[in-house]
Amino acid sequence: VNLARAGLWARFLEAMTEPPAKKAKTEAALEELEKDAVANAGPKIKEAPVFHVEDTTMNVMSSSSGTMLMPLTDGGLQYLLAGARASVGLKSGRYVFEVKILEVMSPLEDQNARTRMTQARNQLRIGFSLAGSSLFLGETKDSVCFDSEGFLTHEKKKSPVSQKFSSGDVVSVVLNLEKGGPNAQTLSLFKNGARACPPQPLPEVLQGQALFPAITFRNVTVHYNFHPQLLAPLPFKCRSIKEAATKDALVRPAIPAPKDGKYEALFPICLPDEGGFDWLDLFLSKNPQYTEISDRALLNWCEKSGINRPKGYGAAARSSNDKPEMGFGITSLDDLSVRRLVQAIAPLQKRHYVVMEVRLGLVADDRIELCSRWSAFKRVANVIVGDPPQDLKDYSKELMLKIKQETSDTEHRVKQAQEKQRWQAEQKKKELEREKKKALKKQQKQLEMMKKKAEYAQKKKEAEAKGEAPPEEPQEPEEEEEPEEEMEPEPIEEDPPKVELSAAEKKMPFRQLAVGDLTPFLLNTLFQKFSLPEKDEGFEELRWVWQPEAKAKAHVKEWMQARKLTSRVEDIQPGDWFAGKQKEWQKALQSCYAKQNAFKASEGKKALEAAQKEAKKKLTQAAREKAEKEGKELPPQEEEEEEAKVEETPKVDIEQLDVFGLEDVMDIGGGEPLFSAFAPEDWSMIALRYEIHLLAHAFKRDTNDADRVAIPLEHLSFYYQKYYKKALKKEAYGCDSLEDLVELIRDTALLTGKNKVLEPQLPEDLESSNLFIMLTEESRRDRNRRIDMGDESAKLKVSQATKPSATAGSTPQAAATAQQWQAQARPQQAWQNKSTWQDSWQGKGGWQGGWNW
Repeated sequence: VNLARAGLWARFLEAMTEPPAKKAKTEAALEELEKDAVANAGPKIKEAPVFHVEDTTMNVMSSSSGTMLMPLTDGGLQYLLAGARASVGLKSGRYVFEVKILEVMSPLEDQNARTRMTQARNQLRIGFSLAGSSLFLGETKDSVCFDSEGFLTHEKKKSPVSQKFSSGDVVSVVLNLEKGGPNAQTLSLFKNGARACPPQPLPEVLQGQALFPAITFRNVTVHYNFHPQLLAPLPFKCRSIKEAATKDALVRPAIPAPKDGKYEALFPICLPDEGGFDWLDLFLSKNPQYTEISDRALLNWCEKSGINRPKGYGAAARSSNDKPEMGFGITSLDDLSVRRLVQAIAPLQKRHYVVMEVRLGLVADDRIELCSRWSAFKRVANVIVGDPPQDLKDYSKELMLKIKQETSDTEHRVKQAQEKQRWQAEQKKKELEREKKKALKKQQKQLEMMKKKAEYAQKKKEAEAKGEAPPEEPQEPEEEEEPEEEMEPEPIEEDPPKVELSAAEKKMPFRQLAVGDLTPFLLNTLFQKFSLPEKDEGFEELRWVWQPEAKAKAHVKEWMQARKLTSRVEDIQPGDWFAGKQKEWQKALQSCYAKQNAFKASEGKKALEAAQKEAKKKLTQAAREKAEKEGKELPPQEEEEEEAKVEETPKVDIEQLDVFGLEDVMDIGGGEPLFSAFAPEDWSMIALRYEIHLLAHAFKRDTNDADRVAIPLEHLSFYYQKYYKKALKKEAYGCDSLEDLVELIRDTALLTGKNKVLEPQLPEDLESSNLFIMLTEESRRDRNRRIDMGDESAKLKVSQATKPSATAGSTPQAAATAQQWQAQARPQQAWQNKSTWQDSWQGKGGWQGGWNW
């Protein structure tokens, strides 16, 4: 049989390439191996083969006569394939059905569509598939088909087998399942009654199973024929599908119509990332009579239709599972016109639906609006919340293991390919080295032979001159066999290792998908509105699938409370209390800057006056000594004016003060403030202390939620940006993590609990901000003591970017404050020009220590 098929195929290919005259003779010589069918004496099926609604895609329209199919072609549906599978499957025998292309449509298309379509704009696929399989022929191992481009397709693998067919052509497919015949277990395509290709072997996976006639098409109107009277008679007699014997056929009845005439619209209600989509896939596999309505299903439909998506169709290329963006660059698909059209068509068709809307199903108002769209259906809420059943757990683990195995297989193949490339490169390198070594050795031998020949010629000449016998002529050395080097064996291609789920993975109740069911922003913004359905929302039935109502509601409450501890409040806004406290802090901070500037200026002025007086005294003394030495008249000595003796306050040793026992941080004695020795990094730390303190208390006030009273560490940067309109950069403080940053101000805030939430250490109702000055001064002293003892890790690594400056969200006086800060960072230029006293006060220490930051 195989030899006969191979010979016929070779002759067919030859006939396709021969000149017309010779081709006609060759085709006449081709022997048709199919024989006329004998009369079937047994009982025949009573039901006429039809296309049930549940076995068609939603864009298929059937004529009133029941023999024509056409696709909808508006609002983006012109890009999607339509599919239909007949109700009669064949298990044995030989049968034919035919399809005529009545019309090729040219609907309006987006200008980008042609670059996105990877398949023909108008196409027809005709073939067979298994019951319950995909309605898109050739996409999976469960179907096989011929297409209008001349290909035979199975499991996305295409083979050219025939010529193209188009408008007006009648194409027939013969399925031969007879045992013992020359064309047993084959498919044959006929075009307008003539054989279009040799019999094609039926894929092994389809042999022995009931095969149902099926059609997949786009932008064409077709007439199908299952009756004995063929539109284009074949070269042999063949029974039609309608004539199928009972023993040869399997008839799938239509789904019984509901007694009340209402088909079911099922609304799964599930928490995000808790097995909702895995449940849906398992449910559809057990209940193929249901049609999924979701954005996920629409995206999968586009993929099967051959529309190229720039981001790809991988799970990681979606923003969420509930609402994955289309992203095709085709307007009617990207603006979801096609989704609106599908949702408008769905209620008009008599079939059961699963309406998968994770977000809409969890918000009461959205549920009510969603139910109103399906008023003609029996609306059922399927609540799948809580501990899942064992079959779903097993299904999830099976998928987890499959994905893990696929990932392992890919890594294994990549590693093997890299190893083989390395081995090939190493072998090539060794081969080049051997050739180079061999060539060098050969060259040396040639040089030695040339030298021997030259010596031989000289000796021969001398021998002839002396009349002696000539010496023996040197002989070419024999080729030495090179010792074979031990070769590294070629890497053996091994089968990928089998992987297993870890203990932690086996305990997981739900599978972790590549992306979440909802986007993080949407989830964080809406989860507090989540609730479970009530009957008065429009549902005719509530089904508590996983757990009873009380347990399901308790689970949702626990889930929401846990979510509050880890999720961000996306729409939080700083309140009036925060704004008032921030304004007070800015004012207090400016007063501190001004006080430190004034104190430094006063100390500098005193040092300057003392230095000038001392310098003038020295100059006068020097002049008098010079005059006395030269015998000249001594210059008159200026009489010192009597100055009122002012009792000076003794200078306070700031390092010995008890900072927390002070009553006034602005004057600890002699007008000196407690923060007189603050360097820029100290001001950065005091600002950080107050900002984190204020943020922690403002968050609690603005959320006004007893279950959400502290900021999780992972969201600290987000809230800092929200409140202060600037980024919290840990690197600017020399920290590798936010945890290290909070550790710098552990006297103000701590991280507590397993979730590491920010807990303020100071009450929110402080009378003044003096406590932050005291904490910063105490920290400065402790840091200096540790540095003096050789602990280099105690040094702050604050960058210039964090030092006080006019920033977004600051008060109007911030710019002036920044200028004051810059002024105090260095002595006045006028003082620097006083060379007469500069050396003096620098040599004595003066106030340089306080200014030389």
